[in-house]
Amino acid sequence: MSSKRSRNKAGSPVPRQQSPQRRPAPQPAKSSGAAQAPVAEENGGSPNVILIVVIVTALFMGWYYHLSSMSQMRDLVGQTMLDHRWAGYSAADVDSLRQAMDSAARGQLSWVHKTAGTIFAIVVALATSLSIGLHGPKTAWRKALFALPIVFALVAITHNIVVDQLLGAPDDALAGLASALTTASGILLALCILLVIYCLVSSFVREFRRRWNDPTLQEPGAR
Repeated sequence: MSSKRSRNKAGSPVPRQQSPQRRPAPQPAKSSGAAQAPVAEENGGSPNVILIVVIVTALFMGWYYHLSSMSQMRDLVGQTMLDHRWAGYSAADVDSLRQAMDSAARGQLSWVHKTAGTIFAIVVALATSLSIGLHGPKTAWRKALFALPIVFALVAITHNIVVDQLLGAPDDALAGLASALTTASGILLALCILLVIYCLVSSFVREFRRRWNDPTLQEPGAR
């Protein structure tokens, strides 16, 4: 049965009133990159944890290698090891140390060089490289900084090999090379330490300034 249209007093049909259409609910705006920055910072904490672990390992190996093992060798032989003669040494100094060491002492020093000395050089190079990669200055010459830890590791490991050969057999030419490598490894180690400190301090200063100048991170009524 078809429905009859209602009519007004004049007899003309009354038009139907159309029901209002529902508008779709507005979609929430997508979060911008700035809103996702805190999440990225939280996810970026993992590399910093790795960096801290590597730095702590480097400090421990530095204590074991330079303070513990080398001190024991000095007490055993009665002379300072060539590793700690940063200012260099002559062939006569090497001969004096060689005469004071027996085969057992030379074997122990060689074992320390192959284990603790090698691990220390690699861990220091790794800690320096991570510091540059995570917190180094964003400059054009940033990539050149990665050469420092690589050169240090190569020089330190080569130094240990040359010193072991020099203490095993006299060689005046090898004595000059060993002395130069000892001085170079000491300078490069100091530069690596200073570079790590610079990267960490500069990163802290940049983060402090960013938080200080960010109005969203400031409490109401502050400043």
